[in-house]
This record gives sequence, structure tokens and C-alpha cells, in this order.
Amino acid sequence: MYCRKLSNGKWSCTTDAAPNPLTGQRRQVTRRGDTKKEAALRAQLAADELSKQRQPQKRLVQEVYEEWISVYGETVKPSSVKTRAVAMRPFIDKHGKHMISKLQIDDIQKFLIERRDTDISKHHIASTRTALNLMFEYALKNNYVEKNFVKDTVIPKANKKSQQVVNAKKKYLEKDEIQNFLAGVKSSGRRNAYSLALTMLSTGLRVGEALALTWSDIDLDKHALVVSKTLFEKTADEGGFEFMPPKTEDSNRTVSFNKELAEELKRMKVQYNKEKLIGLRDPKSEWQDLVFTGRSEQPVRAVTIGAVFNKIYKAYGIKDVSGTHILRHTHITMLVEAGVDLPVIMERVGHSNINITLDIYTHVTKKMQKQSDDKINEYFLQFI
Repeated sequence: MYCRKLSNGKWSCTTDAAPNPLTGQRRQVTRRGDTKKEAALRAQLAADELSKQRQPQKRLVQEVYEEWISVYGETVKPSSVKTRAVAMRPFIDKHGKHMISKLQIDDIQKFLIERRDTDISKHHIASTRTALNLMFEYALKNNYVEKNFVKDTVIPKANKKSQQVVNAKKKYLEKDEIQNFLAGVKSSGRRNAYSLALTMLSTGLRVGEALALTWSDIDLDKHALVVSKTLFEKTADEGGFEFMPPKTEDSNRTVSFNKELAEELKRMKVQYNKEKLIGLRDPKSEWQDLVFTGRSEQPVRAVTIGAVFNKIYKAYGIKDVSGTHILRHTHITMLVEAGVDLPVIMERVGHSNINITLDIYTHVTKKMQKQSDDKINEYFLQFI
């Protein structure tokens, strides 16, 4: 211990605490007192206290991630776990074998910028940062890190190229594109492709909600269906499918449908009854009453039907769209153009967040306003 008398007559003493267990760096503590004995005692007590403090355990990022994702999976839906796992994969690939306690804010900020430079959207970057924050918060509570540096990072701006890609993406299909798309899926010969597309366009269901429909959910006489579950595909390690509650509480709803869809579903119901009669529908299977099935009478993968739709878009020259969700947005567009009020639209499609619906609603109403202005201007031309 080193002690010295200060100009004001008091004493200052400095002593060593236990070295940092992770870095091995020396740690010193300095305290003052009215006397040398008092300063020395204060310094020694502070050093002893610092030495006794729990220090971060030596854990690899991969180890902490696996521990966290397992605990996280006990509190949320499997779909949420899957989303976080996808967002974290690049970070684990880069830092999985590093000691989590040695990562600094620069490491995390640089990673976020690197992700931005792969031309992903700002939304995906934000999703990655959220997942990182959840993992580091878990690490902090379990004494694997001294601080959650993720909270001090910022979400980098999306670069021009990725923003252009986002802006170029269409929010919905135009009327002629809907006709071409339906014609395409009908002539594709893919089992259930047309009926599934017609269901999503007519009801605005999410693809998981549509794929989870069972015949007990559908009232063909009243032209209505009940949304009470969604079909979730498990990870590759687990394999298979399971029914899960809908995305949000507001997603539980009853949705009416049109005559065209009713006729298509009646046709499918006849086929379903035939399959039951000849034993193709296993009465012991939990999938026996699914409306949409593959050729083996098993659930349909959302990614598979998305790939089918993408081929149709490409074949019919429908640009800047992909996947299945565009059909849900197209349904919302139809409702707006039909003059349906925003709260009614939200209830029908199961949106709890008004911003999601409002984005499409605003886009469509602006387009309708422009069309109205063009008609007015055209009308007044006859007087000029």
C-alpha cells in the first residue's frame, strides 16, 4: 500500500484489489482520511469489497446465445423464437467463438453497419438490434457481461440501394394483375394453389391463418369462416408443424367471404369428403380436417406456396412483388376502394396496430384522390 500526506494535512492511500479475472489487469483503489491509519483502512476495505464482487464468467457468445434462446422460447411463441434466431444468425457466425465479456460497443456497432451494407432494410437492422439487446440483457442479468453495450448503439441508416429496393416494392396488386395472377395459379395445376390464393384475396387472411383452416372453421351456408389459430412450421431440427394461437389477440375473428370463394370451397369440400371415404384422410391424424393439404394430406409449407406464387408473378410479368403477404395487402386495398371505414378494415384483417393498416389506407386514398382530380380536370376541359 502506498500512502502520502496531502497539502491540506489529510492522507491518501492506494492499494491493490484482486486483478480483473477476465483480463488479468491490475486494479487499484484510492481512499482519503484525516489520518494515515483512517485512509489506509478505507482503502483496504474498498479493495476487499471490489475483490469480493462477482465478476463476469468466461462464456462464449455461442454458449450464451443457446442458453438465452432456450429461456426466451419458454416465454414467447415459436414463431417469435424463429424470428430472433434468423436475426441473430449472422452475429453468431461472426462472433460465436468470441468471449462475450470481451465484446465492446464498437464490435456491435460495426456489425450493425456491416449488416446495413448487405443492403437489408432498416426494419431488418432494427430487428437484429432488438434480438442482440435481448441476448445481452440476459447476459448482464446472469453476470456474463459487465454492461449491455447494445443499448448505446444506434441503428444505421439504410443505404440508398436498399431503400430503393424497399420503395420499389409494390404494396398491392392492380386489378389487371389480380386477374392475371388468378388465371396463372388456376392453370398451374398445383394442388390448392388457386383456392388458397382466392381465399387470401377474398378474406385478407395471413398465409399461416389460411393454411391452418379446418372444415369446422368454415360455414358454407353463412359464407363465413373463423380465424382461431395459425399453422407454424417448426425448425429443421424439430421438424413438422403445429397449430398455434393467432399473431395477436385481435387476430381471433370471424370473416365473411364472397360467393366465388364459397363455390370454390364447396368444390373442395366434395373432394375432402371423397378423400375421407376412400381412406386418404387418416382419422387419427390431427391434420385430417385441414382445408389445404399437400398431396400426402399433410400441411402445406408457407415457403412452398410462396415459391409457387413467385413463379406466377414472374410468368405474367407482375413486377416488384413476391411471396404471399401481397395478397393480404391487396385485400385491404379492395376494402379501401370499396369505401369501407378504417376501423372496420382493421377488425376484418385482425390488425391491432393502426399504423400497419393506415400505411396502405393512406397510399390508396392518395391514389384515389389523384384519379378524382384527373376526372375533374378532364371534365373542365370541355369549357376551355
